[in-house]
Amino acid sequence: MLNTLLKIGEWQSQGKSEWDRFLDYPKVEREDKRGNPIKNYTLPIIFDLDAMEVIISQENLREYDEEDVKEALGIKMKGSNSKAVCSAGLAKRLGRIYQSFFGKEESDAENGELIEAIEKENSAYLTENLQDILSRIFNLKDQFLKLTLDSKKTIDIRAINEKFEINSNENIVFLATYLKSLDCGYEEPVLIANLPDYNAFLEYSILGIKEDKDSQKTKSKLCYASGAIVEDVEEINLSSRYSLNKMFVTETKNYASNFYGRNFSTNYQVGIENQKLLDYASDFLLQKGFTIQIANINHVIIPQFQYDSTIDLPKSLKRIQQNSDMLFGLNDLSAFSTRIEDRIFDETFWLNFVAYDSNGTFFKSTEIIKDVSSFHFNKVLKIFSDVDWIFREARFLEWNSVMTERDNNTKELVRRNFNFNSIYKIIPLRKDKEKKNKALDLFKTILENRKVSLDFLYKCFNELILCNYYERYRSYSNVHPYSKDYFSNAVRNNVFKYHAFIQFLKKINLIDMPEIINNSTEDKASDKYDQAIQDFFNTMDMANHRDQQAMFYLGRMLNAVEYIQLKKQIKKTVIHLVNFNGLDLNSIKRLRNDLINKARQHNQIGKVKFLNGQFGEKFNLNSWNMDPNEALFFLLTGYSFRVSIQESEEQENLETNEEIN
Repeated sequence: MLNTLLKIGEWQSQGKSEWDRFLDYPKVEREDKRGNPIKNYTLPIIFDLDAMEVIISQENLREYDEEDVKEALGIKMKGSNSKAVCSAGLAKRLGRIYQSFFGKEESDAENGELIEAIEKENSAYLTENLQDILSRIFNLKDQFLKLTLDSKKTIDIRAINEKFEINSNENIVFLATYLKSLDCGYEEPVLIANLPDYNAFLEYSILGIKEDKDSQKTKSKLCYASGAIVEDVEEINLSSRYSLNKMFVTETKNYASNFYGRNFSTNYQVGIENQKLLDYASDFLLQKGFTIQIANINHVIIPQFQYDSTIDLPKSLKRIQQNSDMLFGLNDLSAFSTRIEDRIFDETFWLNFVAYDSNGTFFKSTEIIKDVSSFHFNKVLKIFSDVDWIFREARFLEWNSVMTERDNNTKELVRRNFNFNSIYKIIPLRKDKEKKNKALDLFKTILENRKVSLDFLYKCFNELILCNYYERYRSYSNVHPYSKDYFSNAVRNNVFKYHAFIQFLKKINLIDMPEIINNSTEDKASDKYDQAIQDFFNTMDMANHRDQQAMFYLGRMLNAVEYIQLKKQIKKTVIHLVNFNGLDLNSIKRLRNDLINKARQHNQIGKVKFLNGQFGEKFNLNSWNMDPNEALFFLLTGYSFRVSIQESEEQENLETNEEIN
């Protein structure tokens, strides 16, 4: 993995200056959700020592350009606890700029933290000239506060936005400080980052450039990143707290309990040049679209190519990015118009998905899905697509309707892709009650090519249906909500999504199933309605499971009686007779009797007579051992099964004959 990170870092470092990996670029939005353009600005903050004033003027606003960050050296924060060294930065860093020149807010500081930082790191860089400039800027503290305090007496960019009457389609995204002083030889404002003495300190502090570096001879050591013996090897020192390489913790002893603190420089020794490459690789993966959500948890994708691989790195990384989005993203199916065969990988490599926690100023890894081979990744991607196509072509349901939902942003109905994201929404996660994310554990099991328990899926389905029935959507925030009036839709959609997922697991050979005993007889279809059911049994691998077929026909009885009641405008239908906690033998017998009695009450016994006969033929009373959760699943499968108009007419003819007989 480290070898691949070094390759990515080498690719990303090409044509970059020594400052680039330390710079913090604002995330600018060019358009709003409706496609309207957004203007982004850079705001100069001028310390005029001739007039002894701070100039923060709307007239000085200019359109933001990435070159502004490079010229003004908008450096990443070292950490909130470190002394502020910030002469330029993101607009939200206005308070950090104040700290640098004036000290902490609401403190009686005698100077800014920039002076303290220089004194702490190397006082030789605090020249008489630089100290004089910073001391004179410090006298502008009250003026700076007057221009930047908001209504809550807090330094905030919103105070400037209000003064400038910035519109909703405008953003100040970057701040740069300037100095104007005739005494110092600056008749026109000059970037503070360009002051020679201050720039020399930045080179020392950030770049690690020391005046006597060339005269020092360092002993060659083993670099743990490359595995090579190189010069300039030292304890890893990263440019950002938000870095993949922060997985190697040295500050928090609880997370590095097997190491002695004095040995960190040995345990984490990496060549200086390789540290730069690791920084570039981390920035690329975290900032350029290689972060995804798996089961609502942030993950970063870290590829691992073979050591001697000669692959086209940019092309392969782009394909990894696209296919990961297809597998895990919330996507409209139309976004993937290319054939799945054109998307699979030709190269051999492995993928690691590292779960992490971060607010942008730290990086803490929490879980890892590791060593997912490109072969297995291809297989997962293709079988999801194959199952999606099989269900789209099926006669027993309208699969496109099942996979259609309303987009939260556009409010339009879109047909979603069948992938891990759609499965995540049917694995109920009880908010604040479960320590483990069972959906994430499930996906980890699949991606690491391990078996999934079928009993686990039936249990999840039971919990999902209970959530739908009792409308427990506040407790299960990942479950799509349905109102009581659309409970049957919820059942239908969830039943067939589970069937599709089980078919996916069977085709990829990752379902842990009991050995199948063929105890069925070959049933000949007598008509198109019966043929539709037999086709369904074959598609869902139910042909050899008489117990599953029995529950299916009981579900058809449930559907038939409910249909009778709905035609009579009865609100509380027989669906409420189902024990959604699971159906044991007694629950099944009771439900069967209740359905027959209800049909008899409505003088429609013929509607269920044929189905009851089919149930009785498949139902083995004396040796029934089906799991209650599985029984519920196949009952609701029969309840949700649909046929075409022609097949439905043949069913009605059959029921009419039953009534006559």
